[in-house]
Amino acid sequence: MIQSFEQLRHSLPAKSSKRCAVIHPQSDYLLDCLSDAEQRGWITPVLYQDESPEKSAQKAVTDTARGKNDLIMKGDIDTATLLKAVLDKSNNLRTNRILSHIAVVKSPQYSKLMLMTDGGIHPSLDKSTIISMIENGLILSHALGIHHPKVAMLSLVEKVTPKIPETVLAQELVNHFSTDSRMTIEGPMALDVALSKDAAEAKGLQSEIAGQTDIFVGPSITTTNFMVKALMSVGQSKGGGIILGAKVPIILLSRSDSSDTKLHSIALGLTLLKGH
Repeated sequence: MIQSFEQLRHSLPAKSSKRCAVIHPQSDYLLDCLSDAEQRGWITPVLYQDESPEKSAQKAVTDTARGKNDLIMKGDIDTATLLKAVLDKSNNLRTNRILSHIAVVKSPQYSKLMLMTDGGIHPSLDKSTIISMIENGLILSHALGIHHPKVAMLSLVEKVTPKIPETVLAQELVNHFSTDSRMTIEGPMALDVALSKDAAEAKGLQSEIAGQTDIFVGPSITTTNFMVKALMSVGQSKGGGIILGAKVPIILLSRSDSSDTKLHSIALGLTLLKGH
């Protein structure tokens, strides 16, 4: 089981050189990242730089669906432009799962990698969306060697109450996966309990996953996004992120990402390919 980004890097083949479609790269920060990953023998960048980001995205996605590339990386284009091309049925890159973003975070205060979803794509959540988010989480956790992940349906409180709709939805998801042998899932669950067995005991809660949670399913895109950014900015955590649900991994980078975060995101994409 991979428990750190150092282990993740070392787990990659020295010369995988997967073909990575990079859509409309313009910024020095992105070109430097590509150069670094190429020098490590991780990827062979394939740059798509047509006169417009939309055309670059369409060509990259079409080529990738035809098997010319192994994964996709967002360059200097809007995320919405990239996702529009990926979700276009005629481009043939979709699967029967929705797309979802998973941020992988390693905190010095927590013994495991934390897979946090979804802080980047879905502004509203319903049962079917979260089911696909969890399925995507299982794919990534298995690629990381976490063969029976512990999943927390996060909420403000553990009590189910209609006044807090996320608690009702959490209970529905736990019931849905209650007989699924691939995971142990609990919720609704406050974040402190998901992170700490002591917190669970202090609240008088019985939990099989408290302090050992692998996949953290946030109650909203804002909550998950804030949680990840707080850990990364003031929590001295390391991180990376990836979009799952298409036929290939999609690497989403931001100008504000550190060079380590950029490399971690590429490494996650390569790990998913290795897992297949």
